[in-house]
Amino acid sequence: MESLVSEIGRALRRARLSRGLTLREVSTASGGRFKATSVAGYERGERHITLQRFCELCRFYDVPPEELLTEIVRSGERPAEPEIDLAVLELLDPEQRALVSSFVRQIRALRRERGDDMIVLRAGDLEVLATASGKEPEELRGMLRPTHRRED
Repeated sequence: MESLVSEIGRALRRARLSRGLTLREVSTASGGRFKATSVAGYERGERHITLQRFCELCRFYDVPPEELLTEIVRSGERPAEPEIDLAVLELLDPEQRALVSSFVRQIRALRRERGDDMIVLRAGDLEVLATASGKEPEELRGMLRPTHRRED
């Protein structure tokens, strides 16, 4: 159950970030309906969210609740997708950094995501990037591991 709560939180966080919203902006834009501390608690898996509240928050993010629920269920069926903290890509050598940065820009354009200091590389993304860099997906995952943001 705990992993489900955590995955719901991660999915809500991805939905918020894909809209380019801060926690404070969610609170302000919702007229205080969604308090920043509550949303942060949901995202960290510290607070349980009712199905009704989950659906309301999804609609606020303009994401169909069933789409996010499908993503949550599927997440338990596959390995975790690397969440890359772009601020520390400086640890990569210049050639790899340029390749990853270019790829991230293309992924964001395709996903219609706004700029942020984080991006989730989906399994297919990782395979494409690995092919482009001449590496195996697991080798690339290992290379990017130092740039993963730790789960709290």
